[in-house]
Amino acid sequence: MNVPALPTSPPITLDVAIVGAGPAGAAAALALGGRGLRIGIIEKSRLPRYKTCGGGVLRRAIQLLPVDVRSAIERECNRADLVHHEPSLRFSCVRDQPIVSMVMRDRFDHLLTCAAEATGAQVFAGCAVQDVRVDAEYVTLVAEEQVFTARFVIAADGVGSVVARRTNRAPLREVVPALECEVTLPEGEMAPFLESARFDFGAVPAGYGWVFPKQGHLSIGVGTTRKGAASLPAEYRRYLDLLGIGEPLREERHGYMIPCRPRDGLFDLSRVLFVGDAAGLADPVTAEGITGGILSGQLAARAILAGGLQPAAVNAAYRSTLEEALLADLRVARWLAWVLYDCPRLRVRLLRRYGPSMSELMTRIVTGETTYRAIVRRPGNYLKLLRRAA
Repeated sequence: MNVPALPTSPPITLDVAIVGAGPAGAAAALALGGRGLRIGIIEKSRLPRYKTCGGGVLRRAIQLLPVDVRSAIERECNRADLVHHEPSLRFSCVRDQPIVSMVMRDRFDHLLTCAAEATGAQVFAGCAVQDVRVDAEYVTLVAEEQVFTARFVIAADGVGSVVARRTNRAPLREVVPALECEVTLPEGEMAPFLESARFDFGAVPAGYGWVFPKQGHLSIGVGTTRKGAASLPAEYRRYLDLLGIGEPLREERHGYMIPCRPRDGLFDLSRVLFVGDAAGLADPVTAEGITGGILSGQLAARAILAGGLQPAAVNAAYRSTLEEALLADLRVARWLAWVLYDCPRLRVRLLRRYGPSMSELMTRIVTGETTYRAIVRRPGNYLKLLRRAA
C-alpha cells in the first residue's frame, strides 16, 4: 500500500472530522452543531457537485431532517405507482403528503452542507483524504495538502470508502449495481410520467426499474440485486421500450453501486464510526440509502455526545442505538427482499392474492408510518389487512 507523505503545513485539529458531504455526513454535522465542538466536513469534490442517484427522497427521510429542504425539491409525488410484471399487476398508492420528494443531489447535498456550516461546522471542499491513521488518542487524516487530527472520525464517504480501505476494513458484501439516467423527452412524451413515482418490479432480472419526474426531465433507472446477473445498459433500453419511450432528446447515463448489507465488523474500529453507504446501510428491498444515511449520521453524532467523547462509551452508544433504530429493521428487510427477488413463485402467489394490501404496507414503510420490524412484531394487524383484500 502506498502511503502518502505528510504535508508540511500544520495539522488542523478537530473534535470530530466527518469525511463526506452527502446526507449522512451533513446530518451528522447538523446533530453536532451548537455544542461547542470543533467539527469539520472533509469532502473530496468542490461543492455543489453532481452525485449519481435517483434523487427520490422518501418522506421518512424528510421527516428526520431538522432543516427545511423545500428549496431543493424539484417535484413532489403524492402518488406511487407499483407495477409488477410477473404477474401483470398494477397498484397505485396515494397520500395527502408527498410519498417521494424529487431532488437533484448537487442542490440537496449542498443545502444540507450549508445548513451544517451555519451551525459552526467547517467545510473543507476539494480535499480528498488519502490516508487514515488511528492511534490511541486521535485519528490522523492525510489529504494532498493538509493533515487533520480528530478525536473521532465519522466515515460518510460512500460505498468506496477511503476510510474503510485505509483502515483495512473488510470489503462490503452484497453490493449491487444500478444504472441511473437523466432523460429529457419532448414535452408531450413527458406528461404521462410527471404525477407519480413509478416502480416496475420484474422489469429487470431480480430487480426493478424506476421513473422519477424532475423539473424539466426524468430520472430513469434500473437496478438488480444480482451482481453480474444482467447487462444493465441492455436492460435499461428494454425498460425504455416497455415505457413506450423512443430516443430521448437528451440522455446522461451514470452507473453506481449500492451496498445492501451492513459492513462486517461495523463497530470494531475505535474512534471511527461508519455511516450511510460506507456502513452498508441501504434498504435491501428498495435499494434506497438516503434514509439510512441520515439516520445513521444522526445516531453517530448523538453517540459521540452521549459517550462524552470516550471511545468505549461512544462505541457502545452507537452500537445499541443503530441496532434498535435501523439494523434490526434491515434484517427483516433482507428477508422480504429474498421473497421479492429470489422466490418468483411465492411472489406471484402473494401478489395475486394480497397485491393491493402489500403495496399499501410498502407505502406505509417508505412514508415512515410503520417499519419492517413492526410488521413482524404485530403480524395480527397486518394479517387482518391482508385478509380483507383476499
